[in-house]
Amino acid sequence: MFRKTNPQRKLFGAGSEFSEEKRERLRSTWAHQYLTKALPLIDEELFAKYFDPGNGRPNKSVQLVVSVLILKELNNLTDEEALEELEWNTAWQYALDLLPDEAHTCQKTLHNFRAYLLNDDAGAALFENIVARLISAAGLSTKRQRLDSTHVVSNIKLLGRLGLFTETIRVFLEKLREEAPEVANEVPEELRGRYLDREGYFGDARGSEAGRRLEQAALDLYELVRRFSGDERVDGMESFGLLVRLFDDQCEMPGGRKPERIELKERPLSTSLQSPSDPDATYGHKGKGYEVQIAETCEEENAIQVVTAVAVNGANESDQQQVAVMLEQVERTSGEAAEEVHADAGYGSGENIVLAREMGTELKAPIGSKESEKVVAVVEFEFDEKGERVVKCPGGEAPIRHEEKRGGVRACFELSRCKKCPLRKECPTKTRLRGGVRVLQMSRAGIAVAQRRQEQKTARFKERHKIRSGIEATNSELKRCHGLGKLRVRGRARVGLASRMKALSLNIKRYMAHLVKVVSLKVPELAEAVAVD
Repeated sequence: MFRKTNPQRKLFGAGSEFSEEKRERLRSTWAHQYLTKALPLIDEELFAKYFDPGNGRPNKSVQLVVSVLILKELNNLTDEEALEELEWNTAWQYALDLLPDEAHTCQKTLHNFRAYLLNDDAGAALFENIVARLISAAGLSTKRQRLDSTHVVSNIKLLGRLGLFTETIRVFLEKLREEAPEVANEVPEELRGRYLDREGYFGDARGSEAGRRLEQAALDLYELVRRFSGDERVDGMESFGLLVRLFDDQCEMPGGRKPERIELKERPLSTSLQSPSDPDATYGHKGKGYEVQIAETCEEENAIQVVTAVAVNGANESDQQQVAVMLEQVERTSGEAAEEVHADAGYGSGENIVLAREMGTELKAPIGSKESEKVVAVVEFEFDEKGERVVKCPGGEAPIRHEEKRGGVRACFELSRCKKCPLRKECPTKTRLRGGVRVLQMSRAGIAVAQRRQEQKTARFKERHKIRSGIEATNSELKRCHGLGKLRVRGRARVGLASRMKALSLNIKRYMAHLVKVVSLKVPELAEAVAVD
């Protein structure tokens, strides 16, 4: 049964047994700011759908459990460490308005609430809801933001090729022995011994022997896939599916009935299996794992900057593909589209600039050298403010008309006047005899690239774009202080939830630190107490 936390504060709450001086010092710490400012940001109604409205045992306080999850990530703790802090840490109890005897919950409760969040788009709704409330409470401007990605690794061992083969086969054989021991006995004892005996064939492999042992592992992999393909007793096992995937990713199908050697693919795809412990992990230029996209406010007038959007994609996926996803989340969290979003050249393309404009945002990302150079000449033409119509060409001639074209527009110039132009040899326009015109064929993306190439050379663009680099510090803070770089979870959904909770805890931490600072400035005699705490 769903039950909201009683909003009535306790008359004799946590800290009531302390002296007045001690309580005064407690009020000048993060705990008091969390109790009075951060705790009310949690909307318990988001969880009402997971409980029967009238039957069953009342749920554990949503504010309590969500707060434990936030404080856990804020301090980069394990579940056990967070529950111990809840049990014995007076500051935690004061922050959550709990009496010492009430300050308890179990790991299963945390697990269940994370399961609810995983079913709710990996915690996106909770993150967006709390951050939106924080933005409003702190009076922050979200008109100007910055965007970047950072590489993260889930809780997996980074395996070489031989390690990947042996670990995937070992996992399958162990699962087979657990779930279907009679089937496991059908596997030749020699093959089982190579993988289940950790001191056996692969236990002490040297680098000089890796090639030969990889050939043996590939043969064993082929034998297992061949033996159990179509076997109803094994086909449904997840570990066998990974075995088949590994073979498809890494091996060439041999000819003949019993090959003596399996040919390995020289370059497996970036989507290939990287670890049997985390089938969702992929490979990119930064290594194995995932990319976490992060958007953050960067208004100089803001007292603090907060992360407004977090999304996870494969390590093999380009940042180019993430712009729409991030801008949509930014708008949901901020309540409106950001006017400017600064990003690096990894996000810059004509298509993304046009897409962002259609969503009400100016994407301030430089155009890299990989963009088509054919559009450079277009920059010499003068366009209107929207960048959709040519005002005049480099020779000073205005077009006689514009023709709409899917994905772009044609600017038509009078042919007779173009023939007299001294720049006609370098001009990107083309003659169209029908109608006697010269035509400049333009796509909106091409125009955007041309204009951005010109804009990014200006001192104004360079000066305003400097603020983008500030998000690198946020990435570093999330990794160093909150454990984002090496996560304790596996799987894309759980990586997404963990990333959002860490970003949320960062926002809460910054908000509380700002409030503590404000209190110390308003009441000078508390400054010394704040410094001591």
